[in-house]
Formats: sequence, structure tokens, C-alpha cells
Amino acid sequence: MLADLNDKQNEALAYFESNRDDWVKNPLFKNKYAIIRENALAGIFDTFEAAITEAVQKYPEIDFIVQEIVSDSEVVNFYYPALV
Repeated sequence: MLADLNDKQNEALAYFESNRDDWVKNPLFKNKYAIIRENALAGIFDTFEAAITEAVQKYPEIDFIVQEIVSDSEVVNFYYPALV
């Protein structure tokens, strides 16, 4: 079961989905982890752990999502609510 996302997280997920195809084609982005916040790409990281650590430290009070940049058929979602 997926966690309930708030409106800002849903907007960030929609932003990710709208850009996924282009990002998957970019060899610098493919198979990396993206931080999405406020409908913008906030960072690309090699590992989920690096991305979530950066996001929690940099944006503790801002809703964000971390998504792996892979094709739609390869996606595995992990939802991790930030603690304020």
C-alpha cells in the first residue's frame, strides 16, 4: 500500500512524471535518484540514501519526494514522510 501524499507531494510527483521520459534518456540522470521539491529538480544523487539524507538536511520543512530515474516499467516507489 502506498502512503498518502499531500497536495505538494502529489504536485512534485506529477512534475517528475512529466519529465521522466527526458530524464531517462539523459545518461547523467538515468538510474540516479532525484529530489523533487516545489515542482523543480532540486538534486541528482547516485544512491537513495544520499538523496534522502540531503533532502532531509536541506529541506526539513518543505515537502519533497525522492524518485529513482528509471523508465515507467522499472519504477519502485518508496514514500518517506519528512518529520518536522
